[in-house]
Amino acid sequence: MAKKMGFSPESLLKQFSPKKKVKNADLSLENLGLTTSQISDALKNLTREYGVVPGVKPIKDNLKISGRVITVKTQQDDWGTSLKAVETSSKGDIIFIACDGDKVGVWGEMFSRYAQEKGVQSTVVYGAVRDVEAVKELDYPVFSRSIVPHAGTPRAEGEINIPIECGTVTVKTGDWIFGDDCGVVVIQAEILDQVIVESLKIKKTEEKILNQIAEGKSLSDLLGIK
Repeated sequence: MAKKMGFSPESLLKQFSPKKKVKNADLSLENLGLTTSQISDALKNLTREYGVVPGVKPIKDNLKISGRVITVKTQQDDWGTSLKAVETSSKGDIIFIACDGDKVGVWGEMFSRYAQEKGVQSTVVYGAVRDVEAVKELDYPVFSRSIVPHAGTPRAEGEINIPIECGTVTVKTGDWIFGDDCGVVVIQAEILDQVIVESLKIKKTEEKILNQIAEGKSLSDLLGIK
């Protein structure tokens, strides 16, 4: 099978000029050639915030996600709200569920299958998930703080589409999430294009430094560290 050609930072930067609409671009991490580390660095340069959701990691290796968020706030022993979120989501959405703890699962195999059938892109849980073996086999991307075997009850008493505080990070419906092996970064929709441009500049700089290291240059000198 032919290898897919990559994109240079220079060519991608042209896609994000002020005359272009970011919503029309492919913002997958694969297309951009970016990592969450570069995106978080870019956000810090622009806002002094990292945007990293604490403790959240993919349930298996090599998962990459990027897309708009629908937010869910619920108690950890109430998985009914998670079901409501799937049924109100749209194709391509990322469901972001925040719980009051991570000792009881609010997401598992059935919800992953249901979400996948509806065209939901992935689920991020600031809490616990279960059934991970089955979810891995579905190849449905799930990120979470912890993994447990048990679930609560279907009370469906939580809220959907409200701002959520996760440590020092606020997540709102319509924000963008980028996730990979390092974790999850949240970007406000209003500054998404600026963050992408800054991330591509960081990528270009890093590539230049790596090339100079390969030529025998001192990393301390390149970074200006005395």
